[in-house]
Amino acid sequence: MTSRPERVPAEEVRQRMLDAGRELAVEAGAALTIEHLRLEEVIQRARVPRSSVYRLWPYKDNFLDDLLVYLAGPGSWYRGSGTLDPETSGIVTGVITGNPGLLGTPEGRRALLCEATRLGAGRNYEAFSESLTWRLHMALAATLGSTRADETRQKIAAALEEWQARSREAQCALYEYLKKTLGLRERDPARTVEHMVLAGGVMIQSFALRNIQTAAAGSDPGAAAVGELLNRPVPGPGLDGRPAAWNLAAYCYLAVLDAFLEPDPDWSAPEDPGA
Repeated sequence: MTSRPERVPAEEVRQRMLDAGRELAVEAGAALTIEHLRLEEVIQRARVPRSSVYRLWPYKDNFLDDLLVYLAGPGSWYRGSGTLDPETSGIVTGVITGNPGLLGTPEGRRALLCEATRLGAGRNYEAFSESLTWRLHMALAATLGSTRADETRQKIAAALEEWQARSREAQCALYEYLKKTLGLRERDPARTVEHMVLAGGVMIQSFALRNIQTAAAGSDPGAAAVGELLNRPVPGPGLDGRPAAWNLAAYCYLAVLDAFLEPDPDWSAPEDPGA
């Protein structure tokens, strides 16, 4: 006697289908290919009953709408961490907690800010350049005006903004930590940390997009020259007072920080810089 297949709760079917669709979309490389996603292939990847899938989504377009919203929000690049890259916060705080002796002088605090920027912003640039999930997220944003019906476009736009806002909030918290720990303040209260985080994030992502473009151009001489400028290390301030190797994106990010922040003359050192 043939046993009945195990029943899968509807919510689990939904989640497994969305995760499987996300995997296939990332493998495809861009949101522009989403229309060519085969529902049968997603069902096989998700390992769920076909009948359950069609109860949730009677038509393929229904599933694609929900998948695009998922890719823009809970299934996006930003879901794994509050910051743009999961390693960045640890890198930044590690520089400071690993060198507490430098907190005692303005020169030492400046060196810590530079080193945290060199390593943290440099890591973010590399992570963006390497991530297929982030490319998918950016493709969704770039093609939003021509994606699906009006209602779905609005849902995608709302999901994109919600999860980007979560990222900005976490980055603002990181910079509030840096301000308190390194004795910094806004140069002008009208130019807030929120402004700084938005400006810096857009800049780093623009560098990464340019890097991806030049890499895709292969052996084209012009693209190769730009790629060389983007990725050849440039000299900048080092933690030990000697020049260190920076990537161009991180070096420019330091200029953004300097445009918004300055030393706080009323600052006093925290008892625990790692708190």
